[in-house]
Amino acid sequence: MYSKVTVREMKQGSNGDQRGLQACVLCLALALCPVLARGAGLDWSITPYIWASDTKFDLKAGDVPIGGELSFDDLLDTTDTSFQVVTEAGISGGKWSAFIDLTYLETSDNYQGRLLFADSDSEQLYLDAAIAWWPQGRHKGFNIYGGTRYTDLDDRTKFFITQDKLPLTTLRNDRDFLNGLIGVRQLLRLTDRWSLLAQADYSTGESDGIYQLQAIVRYGMGRYRQYGLMLGYRYKEAEFEHHDIKEKFEYKGPLIGFNFRF
Repeated sequence: MYSKVTVREMKQGSNGDQRGLQACVLCLALALCPVLARGAGLDWSITPYIWASDTKFDLKAGDVPIGGELSFDDLLDTTDTSFQVVTEAGISGGKWSAFIDLTYLETSDNYQGRLLFADSDSEQLYLDAAIAWWPQGRHKGFNIYGGTRYTDLDDRTKFFITQDKLPLTTLRNDRDFLNGLIGVRQLLRLTDRWSLLAQADYSTGESDGIYQLQAIVRYGMGRYRQYGLMLGYRYKEAEFEHHDIKEKFEYKGPLIGFNFRF
Protein backbone atom coordinates (compact mmCIF):
# COMPACT_ATOMS: atom_id res chain seq x y z
CA MET A 1 0.00 0.00 0.00
CA TYR A 2 2.88 2.35 0.69
CA SER A 3 6.26 3.04 -0.91
CA LYS A 4 9.34 2.91 1.31
CA VAL A 5 11.07 6.18 2.13
CA THR A 6 14.49 6.69 0.55
CA VAL A 7 17.61 8.34 1.98
CA ARG A 8 15.88 11.66 1.35
CA GLU A 9 13.35 10.87 4.11
CA MET A 10 14.27 13.91 6.19
CA LYS A 11 13.77 16.25 3.25
CA GLN A 12 10.54 14.57 2.23
CA GLY A 13 9.25 14.64 5.79
CA SER A 14 9.31 18.43 5.69
CA ASN A 15 7.04 18.56 2.65
CA GLY A 16 3.94 18.20 4.84
CA ASP A 17 4.90 21.25 6.90
CA GLN A 18 5.49 23.20 3.69
CA ARG A 19 2.08 22.20 2.34
CA GLY A 20 0.39 23.25 5.57
CA LEU A 21 2.22 26.60 5.57
CA GLN A 22 1.35 27.22 1.92
CA ALA A 23 -2.31 26.48 2.60
CA CYS A 24 -2.32 28.87 5.58
CA VAL A 25 -0.73 31.62 3.49
CA LEU A 26 -3.32 31.08 0.76
CA CYS A 27 -6.17 31.32 3.29
CA LEU A 28 -4.70 34.55 4.67
CA ALA A 29 -4.45 35.96 1.15
CA LEU A 30 -8.08 35.03 0.49
CA ALA A 31 -9.15 36.77 3.68
CA LEU A 32 -7.34 39.98 2.67
CA CYS A 33 -8.65 40.01 -0.89
CA PRO A 34 -11.94 41.80 -0.07
CA VAL A 35 -9.94 44.79 1.18
CA LEU A 36 -8.07 44.99 -2.12
CA ALA A 37 -11.20 44.31 -4.15
CA ARG A 38 -13.04 47.41 -2.96
CA GLY A 39 -10.72 49.65 -4.92
CA ALA A 40 -11.03 47.54 -8.07
CA GLY A 41 -14.86 47.65 -8.42
CA LEU A 42 -15.31 43.99 -7.56
CA ASP A 43 -18.03 42.12 -5.72
CA TRP A 44 -16.39 39.68 -3.32
CA SER A 45 -17.63 36.89 -1.10
CA ILE A 46 -15.84 34.58 1.30
CA THR A 47 -17.34 31.54 3.05
CA PRO A 48 -15.55 29.55 5.75
CA TYR A 49 -17.37 26.24 6.12
CA ILE A 50 -17.32 22.75 7.63
CA TRP A 51 -18.14 19.65 5.61
CA ALA A 52 -19.14 16.86 8.01
CA SER A 53 -18.41 14.06 5.57
CA ASP A 54 -18.40 10.31 6.00
CA THR A 55 -15.77 8.58 3.87
CA LYS A 56 -15.83 5.21 2.16
CA PHE A 57 -12.65 3.98 0.46
CA ASP A 58 -11.57 1.07 -1.68
CA LEU A 59 -7.88 0.49 -2.37
CA LYS A 60 -6.15 -2.10 -4.49
CA ALA A 61 -2.40 -2.58 -4.13
CA GLY A 62 -1.40 -4.98 -6.88
CA ASP A 63 -3.94 -7.77 -6.55
CA VAL A 64 -4.70 -7.12 -2.86
CA PRO A 65 -8.02 -5.27 -2.23
CA ILE A 66 -8.48 -3.13 0.88
CA GLY A 67 -11.61 -1.26 1.93
CA GLY A 68 -13.21 0.53 4.83
CA GLU A 69 -15.36 3.38 6.09
CA LEU A 70 -14.60 6.43 8.21
CA SER A 71 -17.41 8.36 9.90
CA PHE A 72 -17.24 12.07 10.67
CA ASP A 73 -17.00 11.26 14.39
CA ASP A 74 -13.98 9.06 13.66
CA LEU A 75 -12.46 11.88 11.64
CA LEU A 76 -12.91 14.35 14.50
CA ASP A 77 -11.03 12.00 16.85
CA THR A 78 -7.95 11.96 14.61
CA THR A 79 -7.96 15.50 13.14
CA ASP A 80 -5.07 17.80 14.09
CA THR A 81 -5.66 20.65 11.63
CA SER A 82 -8.58 21.43 9.34
CA PHE A 83 -9.90 24.42 7.45
CA GLN A 84 -12.20 24.88 4.49
CA VAL A 85 -13.02 28.10 2.65
CA VAL A 86 -14.49 29.18 -0.67
CA THR A 87 -14.13 32.69 -2.07
CA GLU A 88 -15.51 34.25 -5.27
CA ALA A 89 -15.11 37.63 -6.98
CA GLY A 90 -16.48 39.37 -10.07
CA ILE A 91 -16.92 42.82 -11.55
CA SER A 92 -20.02 44.52 -10.14
CA GLY A 93 -22.89 44.14 -12.61
CA GLY A 94 -20.80 41.92 -14.92
CA LYS A 95 -21.26 38.38 -16.25
CA TRP A 96 -17.97 36.84 -15.13
CA SER A 97 -16.60 35.69 -11.80
CA ALA A 98 -13.74 33.57 -10.48
CA PHE A 99 -13.70 31.35 -7.42
CA ILE A 100 -11.38 29.21 -5.31
CA ASP A 101 -12.52 26.36 -3.03
CA LEU A 102 -9.83 25.16 -0.63
CA THR A 103 -9.77 22.26 1.85
CA TYR A 104 -6.78 21.33 4.01
CA LEU A 105 -6.88 18.41 6.47
CA GLU A 106 -4.19 16.90 8.69
CA THR A 107 -4.87 13.78 10.75
CA SER A 108 -2.83 11.42 12.95
CA ASP A 109 -3.41 8.12 14.70
CA ASN A 110 -1.44 5.27 16.28
CA TYR A 111 -1.73 1.54 16.92
CA GLN A 112 -0.28 -0.36 19.87
CA GLY A 113 0.31 -4.05 19.26
CA ARG A 114 2.09 -6.76 21.23
CA LEU A 115 5.23 -6.53 19.12
CA LEU A 116 4.85 -3.39 17.02
CA PHE A 117 3.82 0.21 17.51
CA ALA A 118 2.61 2.17 14.47
CA ASP A 119 2.37 5.97 14.28
CA SER A 120 0.56 7.28 11.19
CA ASP A 121 -0.30 10.73 9.91
CA SER A 122 -1.99 11.98 6.77
CA GLU A 123 -2.31 15.30 4.95
CA GLN A 124 -4.91 16.11 2.31
CA LEU A 125 -5.11 19.24 0.18
CA TYR A 126 -7.99 19.88 -2.25
CA LEU A 127 -8.08 23.02 -4.39
CA ASP A 128 -10.61 24.01 -7.07
CA ALA A 129 -9.96 27.19 -9.08
CA ALA A 130 -12.36 28.21 -11.85
CA ILE A 131 -13.88 31.02 -13.91
CA ALA A 132 -17.69 31.22 -14.22
CA TRP A 133 -19.90 32.81 -16.89
CA TRP A 134 -23.36 34.11 -15.86
CA PRO A 135 -25.51 34.75 -18.98
CA GLN A 136 -28.07 36.80 -16.99
CA GLY A 137 -25.51 38.60 -14.84
CA ARG A 138 -23.83 37.90 -11.52
CA HIS A 139 -25.98 36.20 -8.86
CA LYS A 140 -28.75 35.55 -11.39
CA GLY A 141 -29.88 32.12 -12.55
CA PHE A 142 -27.65 29.70 -14.41
CA ASN A 143 -23.86 29.78 -14.82
CA ILE A 144 -21.20 27.48 -16.26
CA TYR A 145 -17.62 27.31 -15.03
CA GLY A 146 -14.29 25.77 -15.97
CA GLY A 147 -10.85 25.60 -14.43
CA THR A 148 -8.55 23.20 -12.57
CA ARG A 149 -8.84 20.79 -9.64
CA TYR A 150 -5.71 19.91 -7.66
CA THR A 151 -5.54 17.04 -5.16
CA ASP A 152 -2.52 16.30 -2.94
CA LEU A 153 -2.56 13.21 -0.67
CA ASP A 154 0.29 12.25 1.64
CA ASP A 155 0.14 9.23 4.00
CA ARG A 156 3.03 8.26 6.28
CA THR A 157 3.36 5.41 8.78
CA LYS A 158 6.30 4.82 11.14
CA PHE A 159 6.78 1.40 12.75
CA PHE A 160 8.60 0.78 16.03
CA ILE A 161 9.48 -2.29 18.08
CA THR A 162 7.08 -1.99 21.03
CA GLN A 163 9.35 -3.07 23.86
CA ASP A 164 12.21 -0.63 23.24
CA LYS A 165 10.49 1.89 20.93
CA LEU A 166 13.24 1.27 18.41
CA PRO A 167 12.46 2.62 14.93
CA LEU A 168 11.88 -0.20 12.49
CA THR A 169 10.86 1.33 9.16
CA THR A 170 8.85 4.14 7.59
CA LEU A 171 6.36 3.70 4.79
CA ARG A 172 4.98 6.52 2.69
CA ASN A 173 2.52 7.09 -0.14
CA ASP A 174 2.76 10.67 -1.45
CA ARG A 175 0.89 11.56 -4.65
CA ASP A 176 -0.77 14.55 -6.31
CA PHE A 177 -3.10 14.98 -9.28
CA LEU A 178 -4.00 17.94 -11.51
CA ASN A 179 -7.27 17.82 -13.45
CA GLY A 180 -9.28 19.97 -15.80
CA LEU A 181 -12.62 20.99 -14.26
CA ILE A 182 -16.02 21.83 -15.77
CA GLY A 183 -19.32 22.37 -14.00
CA VAL A 184 -22.68 24.12 -13.80
CA ARG A 185 -24.52 26.01 -11.05
CA GLN A 186 -28.13 27.14 -10.74
CA LEU A 187 -29.09 29.94 -8.36
CA LEU A 188 -32.75 30.22 -7.38
CA ARG A 189 -34.18 33.15 -5.39
CA LEU A 190 -36.85 31.62 -3.16
CA THR A 191 -37.78 34.68 -1.07
CA ASP A 192 -36.16 37.95 -0.05
CA ARG A 193 -33.95 36.11 2.42
CA TRP A 194 -33.83 32.53 1.13
CA SER A 195 -31.96 31.27 -1.93
CA LEU A 196 -30.85 27.87 -3.25
CA LEU A 197 -27.63 27.07 -5.10
CA ALA A 198 -27.39 23.68 -6.87
CA GLN A 199 -24.05 22.62 -8.33
CA ALA A 200 -22.59 19.72 -10.34
CA ASP A 201 -19.09 19.30 -11.79
CA TYR A 202 -16.65 16.78 -13.20
CA SER A 203 -12.86 16.77 -13.52
CA THR A 204 -10.38 14.46 -15.20
CA GLY A 205 -6.73 14.46 -16.20
CA GLU A 206 -4.05 12.93 -14.00
CA SER A 207 -6.73 11.20 -11.89
CA ASP A 208 -9.22 8.64 -13.18
CA GLY A 209 -12.08 11.11 -12.66
CA ILE A 210 -13.71 13.14 -9.87
CA TYR A 211 -17.31 14.31 -9.77
CA GLN A 212 -19.15 16.35 -7.20
CA LEU A 213 -22.78 17.26 -6.49
CA GLN A 214 -24.05 19.71 -3.90
CA ALA A 215 -27.07 21.79 -2.94
CA ILE A 216 -26.86 24.73 -0.51
CA VAL A 217 -29.56 26.93 1.02
CA ARG A 218 -28.59 30.46 2.05
CA TYR A 219 -30.44 32.55 4.62
CA GLY A 220 -29.56 36.21 4.09
CA MET A 221 -28.99 38.55 7.02
CA GLY A 222 -28.15 42.19 7.38
CA ARG A 223 -29.77 45.23 5.78
CA TYR A 224 -28.51 44.31 2.33
CA ARG A 225 -28.41 40.54 2.95
CA GLN A 226 -24.63 40.81 2.86
CA TYR A 227 -24.28 38.01 5.43
CA GLY A 228 -25.66 34.55 5.04
CA LEU A 229 -25.97 31.26 6.92
CA MET A 230 -25.25 28.38 4.52
CA LEU A 231 -26.70 24.90 5.00
CA GLY A 232 -26.40 22.09 2.48
CA TYR A 233 -25.28 18.63 1.43
CA ARG A 234 -22.31 17.55 -0.71
CA TYR A 235 -21.46 14.26 -2.42
CA LYS A 236 -18.05 13.61 -4.01
CA GLU A 237 -16.53 10.55 -5.67
CA ALA A 238 -12.90 10.29 -6.75
CA GLU A 239 -10.67 7.65 -8.35
CA PHE A 240 -6.87 7.77 -8.38
CA GLU A 241 -4.09 5.51 -9.65
CA HIS A 242 -0.49 5.92 -8.52
CA HIS A 243 2.14 3.32 -9.46
CA ASP A 244 0.44 -0.04 -8.68
CA ILE A 245 -2.06 1.47 -6.21
CA LYS A 246 -5.67 2.13 -7.25
CA GLU A 247 -7.87 4.17 -4.92
CA LYS A 248 -11.55 5.05 -4.92
CA PHE A 249 -13.06 7.45 -2.38
CA GLU A 250 -16.67 8.37 -1.67
CA TYR A 251 -17.35 11.42 0.51
CA LYS A 252 -20.84 12.50 1.55
CA GLY A 253 -22.45 14.56 4.27
CA PRO A 254 -23.95 17.88 5.34
CA LEU A 255 -22.07 21.17 5.34
CA ILE A 256 -22.52 24.43 7.19
CA GLY A 257 -20.85 27.78 6.61
CA PHE A 258 -21.19 31.52 6.99
CA ASN A 259 -21.02 33.78 3.97
CA PHE A 260 -19.69 37.37 3.87
CA ARG A 261 -20.27 39.62 0.84
CA PHE A 262 -18.36 42.83 0.21
